Amino acid sequence: MVEYTLTKLEQIMCKLGAKMRHNTNRSSNVHNAKIGPQSNEETDLLGLGGELAVAKWLNVYPDLTSYARQGGVDLTSNTGKRIDVKTTKYTTGKLLAKINTPYSDIDMFVLVTTEFPVFTVRGWATKEELIHPDTVVNLGHGNSHCLDQNKLHTGKF
Repeated sequence: MVEYTLTKLEQIMCKLGAKMRHNTNRSSNVHNAKIGPQSNEETDLLGLGGELAVAKWLNVYPDLTSYARQGGVDLTSNTGKRIDVKTTKYTTGKLLAKINTPYSDIDMFVLVTTEFPVFTVRGWATKEELIHPDTVVNLGHGNSHCLDQNKLHTGKF
């Protein structure tokens, strides 16, 4: 578990970047497939902050683009692993992924929890570990793939 507190400049970047991504995606009719009751704006803000925290953890440059997109790679590690960052405001949050999504361009999933501006990298799992028939659960928002934090790897990959 590694904790990062975003600097004032990083917080501003996340707020502006999240607003830009939100506006671009909504104006391009990209559906926000969030799980949970939070607003779209909060989802975008926390998601971008989580991506920045994982980029800092792995010492890679974050993707700061704001073109219309849905899903896909959030970051690429120095070893070429394609990463999907999942961020939640719940400290006991679980690593979740949608059912019936192939995640064909993803190698790893990383779970981050946050109370903005503090982000905690909780751990990671390979696609094969998360996207598996044994990981399907219903947490009240329909079925999804799910791993508890104690099932995640904690070292760098």
